[in-house]
Amino acid sequence: MRIRVLVADDHPLVRKGTIDILEEFEDIEVVGAACNGQEAVEQCALLTPDVVLMDLSMPILDGAGATRQIKKKQKGVGIVVLSALDDDGAILRALQAGADGYLIKTATEEQLVQAIRLVAQGKPALLQPEIARSVLAQARSPVEALSPREVEVLKEAAHDLGNKEIATRLSISERTVQQHLSNIFSKLDVSSRTGAVLKALQLGTLTLEETLK
Repeated sequence: MRIRVLVADDHPLVRKGTIDILEEFEDIEVVGAACNGQEAVEQCALLTPDVVLMDLSMPILDGAGATRQIKKKQKGVGIVVLSALDDDGAILRALQAGADGYLIKTATEEQLVQAIRLVAQGKPALLQPEIARSVLAQARSPVEALSPREVEVLKEAAHDLGNKEIATRLSISERTVQQHLSNIFSKLDVSSRTGAVLKALQLGTLTLEETLK
């Protein structure tokens, strides 16, 4: 089954170029495009894509606001932010809104497509090392400590494994994995796997080497 993708970017040339790249891959179908955040929300509700490729800097409603609205209404839609912004604030703003991945526009075609495929499977997108390091530069803030088992689950999630795969590797039920992830999200005050991994990096719960293995 092809992955249905909605592309949201306010620059016509960038939008067209991105669509042209994605249409070269047989497992990806671009079902629509939006030129601002509000249109992205509306098109997402109408077209029900599997993944939205979202720019952050857009008029009317920015990418973070659009991401937040889409995640509130359509939790099953994956969102990959593709932005020219690589500063810490922009990255955290997108992840706090619920984005499942973040790539800066220097990403290769392979990284872009891999991110879309991972998010379509319900997994966090492969992060560019410079993005992870950017988040590591943020000041650490106290949060409720994760249990040893929750750390194990988060490590597996950082390796792009789905709930079923994590359950098998840790010899626990898939339902238990889901409960651990729910607890992790609550403790770290995030709404996605990618956000949890980056917050754990920020706090020192996970190391960059562990996430890139």
